[in-house]
Amino acid sequence: MGGADRAASWSLQPAEGAYSEVVAWTSGAAWFDALMDCLATPYGEECRRLAKVAAGTLLRVSRADWLSADVATGRGVSTAHETVAAELGMSGKTVQRARELMETLGFSVTIAVGRYLTRHERTAAHQVHGGRQYRAASLRALTLPKMQPVENVQLPSPREGKSLSPVVKSSPTRAHARRPVASLPQQRSMKNKRRGHDRKPRPLIDQRLAAELVARLPWLDKGRHVGTVSLFLHRLGVTGQDWTAHGLLAAVDQFCASTGARNVDPRAHRDPAAYLAWLINKARAAGAEPNRTRHAAAAARRAVEQAARAEEARQEAERVAAIDQAAVQTILDQMRRDFPKRIRPTRGIAGLSARR
Repeated sequence: MGGADRAASWSLQPAEGAYSEVVAWTSGAAWFDALMDCLATPYGEECRRLAKVAAGTLLRVSRADWLSADVATGRGVSTAHETVAAELGMSGKTVQRARELMETLGFSVTIAVGRYLTRHERTAAHQVHGGRQYRAASLRALTLPKMQPVENVQLPSPREGKSLSPVVKSSPTRAHARRPVASLPQQRSMKNKRRGHDRKPRPLIDQRLAAELVARLPWLDKGRHVGTVSLFLHRLGVTGQDWTAHGLLAAVDQFCASTGARNVDPRAHRDPAAYLAWLINKARAAGAEPNRTRHAAAAARRAVEQAARAEEARQEAERVAAIDQAAVQTILDQMRRDFPKRIRPTRGIAGLSARR
């Protein structure tokens, strides 16, 4: 018969050996992290730009496919473009472009192309869910791109006894070459150092925070790369070690509720990203505690409380074990003398046993 009952619909059956060339993922989280790393590369950014798909859109669609895939292998994604689009609040064409971009980057493979069902397949679908089904979506597998071999190119060696960059008469002397470099203002040098520092790759946990923030605020990466959002958070001093996207936005919401400040509205603010930065700074200045720090402190308190309860239980066990067994036996003997006969409850209806 073929097919599977997934999301209340009948899905296409993969051809024999269709998965043989597809690498199964190690985990959904590792697959998602690898996709984010690929987006941060020049190749990933160029592919995303040509596909005309925002980074936040791609991450939201890829997360939806992650949740619908087989947990162990990443296979069996059979949701239609329109189904995912309705769930995420975007068009089916947008979901289609995002999925095509995932295939271009090597993170997804189409196992069976969606099509109309045959009469035999429509009967099988009816037996699965009891409804009428005429079409089935494409069957996909989430995978990891294969490592491409790197070609080692040997650079030509200088000609014997000669330099590849000969000094000509018009070339400046050593003293003349050093003069303009020494006269550069210090401010420009510091600016270049600062730019070089900003270009350093952000830690993976900070990139994940930026991606989560973009997934919650899709307007934040319009016209920007997700790495720009990561740099935006870095300049604010916000790191993934201290904050999650949920905790950061909750702190902003609490600040707005307590002070009456307007929250971010991308339709009302000319530069909503700058206004969001202002709100984040104000919320932190007002005493908003990083939620990861708060959770870590709460976990530490719970650990101390559990250790205290365990110590109390241990001391109680030692106290019970230290009780003189002879004293216990004396108490039991006294109880037997005080209550020589055991009182047995009567059975049956009250009053009948007394007349027998």
